[in-house]
Amino acid sequence: MNSSEFLPADLEQLPALQPSDWGDLIPRFRYFIESDVCSPVKIEENGQMVAIGTSVFHSDTAWLACIVVHPDHRNKGLGNTVTRSLIDDIDRNRYETIYLDATEYGYPVYKKLGFEVETQYAHLRLETGPVALPISPNIIPYEDKFNAQVLALDRMVSGEDRSAILKDFLSQMKVYLKENQVHGFYIPGWGDGPIIAHNNEAGLELMKLRIQEYDSAVLPIANLAAMEFLNEHRFEIRKHSRRMLLGKQRDWKPELLFNRISGQLG
Repeated sequence: MNSSEFLPADLEQLPALQPSDWGDLIPRFRYFIESDVCSPVKIEENGQMVAIGTSVFHSDTAWLACIVVHPDHRNKGLGNTVTRSLIDDIDRNRYETIYLDATEYGYPVYKKLGFEVETQYAHLRLETGPVALPISPNIIPYEDKFNAQVLALDRMVSGEDRSAILKDFLSQMKVYLKENQVHGFYIPGWGDGPIIAHNNEAGLELMKLRIQEYDSAVLPIANLAAMEFLNEHRFEIRKHSRRMLLGKQRDWKPELLFNRISGQLG
């Protein structure tokens, strides 16, 4: 069974594959279709879409994302098939590292394909009402003059050049500015609401703003300061997922990731 290109007309079939604990697949796949750096695919059986997924390309790394099998067609090896298809279409000489975020359902599939666990993400949720905290005056809207600093900070923390995708969301960004230097940034409304910072001061101040807008958080368990902050403000761990890689290991800094972008970008 072969995969083929995911087309705009396929969006209407996505609700049948929608996992109950994921965000809406339709806007995600609409973005994948429109973006020059994404390559979404599907597998069909008798005219029905039974599996989907996408690859997302950065400068020299790639992510696999939104690999979903229709609930009526599980245990047929379709997760393996769509993942292999995505991997086979990646130029491994250019993209030496392939990442993904594995759910419990997907983890055995990816492990058999050679992916290794790099770290775990904790998925937390606030079960009480919104948290009201004072907002630092150092947090200001993004301006174009901050572009070089923001992209350099993202490269340092992620170990990837993600500028091709980041540029689509800069206008939504808030930065933590101190002595004319960007020490951190937060992008509300994009994915899980990412926060990346040089230090705990900037990261935690941006988290104070974020938790007034989000009742959930997803971040590496290695960021102990952020985990402690969320625990103090009554966030509870609901589950974990595994960040996995295939290929060359990268130098990245999970302790400076105060909230991830999403499962398809890290």
